[in-house]
Amino acid sequence: MMRLFNRFYALCAIAVCTILYSAWFLTSRNFGDIVPLATSKFETAADFDRRLVVFGDSWSDNETEEPQGKVWTDWLCEKFSCHQENLAETAKSVLRGKYAGSVVDNAELDVLGRLSQTRLSDFKSQLQHWLDAEQKSIQGLTEDEIKSRQDRTIFVVSFGIWDIWSLVAKDYDTATTSIERRVQTVMDQLNLLSERWGSDQLKVILTQSIDVTFLPAFPSAFTSQGDEYKNAVKMLGHWNQKLREAAKPWEKGTIYLFDTNAFLLDCIRDWQLFAAGIKAESGLGTNEDPGWENVADACVESPGSFQVMMSKGKDKKQCEHPDKYLFWNEMSLGPSAHRLMATEVYQGIDGVLLNQESKRRRHTRGFAA
Repeated sequence: MMRLFNRFYALCAIAVCTILYSAWFLTSRNFGDIVPLATSKFETAADFDRRLVVFGDSWSDNETEEPQGKVWTDWLCEKFSCHQENLAETAKSVLRGKYAGSVVDNAELDVLGRLSQTRLSDFKSQLQHWLDAEQKSIQGLTEDEIKSRQDRTIFVVSFGIWDIWSLVAKDYDTATTSIERRVQTVMDQLNLLSERWGSDQLKVILTQSIDVTFLPAFPSAFTSQGDEYKNAVKMLGHWNQKLREAAKPWEKGTIYLFDTNAFLLDCIRDWQLFAAGIKAESGLGTNEDPGWENVADACVESPGSFQVMMSKGKDKKQCEHPDKYLFWNEMSLGPSAHRLMATEVYQGIDGVLLNQESKRRRHTRGFAA
């Protein structure tokens, strides 16, 4: 009898170990455990005064489960009373509880990465989805009515963070070649939009990427910090340079290119200078809005895979003052940063994409191509 009980407990132990190992294997390999958060049927508006159409990743997605509030495109749309059609996508890992965002082209992801994002739309898919819906909305409209829709529409194309993130651990030459293909894909899709929509006067807000080493997730995500840190910084420079070079000569409309990395750096410097008791001539160092308390850590920490399995949906820890944290979670901006980013983008497009008759130009982090 004792031998029977020992065998039973041994089998139970093996079963438990098998379950835990399987969970670890799926978590570490990302095999198909990512599902998109937004599932509602998409349609374009039949009528609107002004419209913002958003293609992007998790930084622009306004249909996530996270309670951090409005994203920057929501704040931007609020500033000029527009209707928003947002196709940006975020995915959540069922096992790990962590998030991922869309990339420019899923075909650029490696085999393991692609398996984890097979249900997450890339730029190509998002654009096709919007074009199909818009085609239904304009059926039966006159040329003047279609032209009116075009004149009152601004597009946002905001990718790059997850593209660079997927390349950090790659060979640098391989990564830069992939970056060049992805940037070309962005411009090819904008050309496709112009052709399919029948307009060569598109209005586009195109965001540059950020230095992913500033993200709270970076230290724990990559083991070879030295090489991967240097590669990530160089990849950012390559991505943003190629994007600038491609945007400047574009002839299908007006592109406002926003320097997202400069915006992020100024948020960090504002707090750093304030902490050091230094006020720069640029105005940085006052730390007045929002009065940052933390520009390095996440307000909400993502639990590990074992915690996700055992928590059964329990709330994650949240900081006391979310509006004073630069980052909401390990990969996303906090609520105040979204608001401030929208303000800067709005100041940049006013007189360029908006109120063009006034020709007002302000000091901004972007330029009109």
